[in-house]
Amino acid sequence: MDASNVNHGLLLPILLHCRDDQGRPLLGPPRSGRETKNFLRNAHADIPAAVEALRQYWMPIRYARAR
Repeated sequence: MDASNVNHGLLLPILLHCRDDQGRPLLGPPRSGRETKNFLRNAHADIPAAVEALRQYWMPIRYARAR
């Protein structure tokens, strides 16, 4: 993943719920602060929009390869 790509941020609401093989958060410990707490509290609600945005991002690329 390229952290400088704005589309990388679309994965954050999903990756927040992922754990490594040791049971630790895949993204590491969250940053401290009010914005982080709000983001973590609402991340689950952002997943449907993130999935649709990822689909919109990849569909043109996917169809271009299929031709």
